[in-house]
Amino acid sequence: MADNRGLRPEWRRSTPLAAKDNISLMAGAPQHVLVPMLSLVGVILDALGGLYLAYDLLGGRHGPLRTFTKSVSYGVMFGTVYALPLGVWFGLAGLLASGPALSIEIRQRGASKAHPFFEALAFGLLRAASFGAAGWFSKDPRFGISFGILSAVGLVGAYLILGPPTVIGSKHPRINKLVVRRAVFRGGSIGLAALVAGLTSKESHAFVYGVEVGLVTGTASGLLLAVAPSVEAWVNKLPDRRLGGYGAILVLIGSLLQTIQYVLPLLGQPIL
Repeated sequence: MADNRGLRPEWRRSTPLAAKDNISLMAGAPQHVLVPMLSLVGVILDALGGLYLAYDLLGGRHGPLRTFTKSVSYGVMFGTVYALPLGVWFGLAGLLASGPALSIEIRQRGASKAHPFFEALAFGLLRAASFGAAGWFSKDPRFGISFGILSAVGLVGAYLILGPPTVIGSKHPRINKLVVRRAVFRGGSIGLAALVAGLTSKESHAFVYGVEVGLVTGTASGLLLAVAPSVEAWVNKLPDRRLGGYGAILVLIGSLLQTIQYVLPLLGQPIL
């Protein structure tokens, strides 16, 4: 064993302190990854806030910002429902993929027939890719790849069978047979994909995890479709001034996040 008595005290403590510096500040992310991520989020929020403030330049009531607002609203709800039981990576999948996908699907509503195959493929692959990435980071690459491929098969198949989601004739939350059926199909296909992926990658508790993933995704799908009429009506009625106010708030939050990289050194916290 090496003799450390001749070393200065701070040198002898360097290894444990370095280990502490790399301890996650949020959901297992090391500090050298977290700080740039927060700064990037700040830049994005600044840009989005500027778009809201420039609402009139983007077409006003018929511009893209109301669609974007709906996407963010659905994304936050999906992300919250996914993240609480399944972790932050599934939360990001809900925020960045499931929410925007639902918003676009509803925007294209009005036809009772199923979407063409390429639309089913596009929406199914988008969701499956996000789930595969979440499985990759929360479990391991083998599980993530298997989960993504199997989810794609199930989601595209369910989409072709059930068709696109529709929000017709109501401005209040509602649960009907179509909502329940879609939730069961989606939860069953994704849960089965997680179960098979867990078994093939020899994950422990594969059955329990598959059931959990199926219940969470199915419940989220049903809840979001049930409240979608209210979200659509709320966003469509938002006054222009309030959208500008949201833009100012986003700019403020983004600026605060960007200051973290400068504040940490002042507080004696190194950015690795």
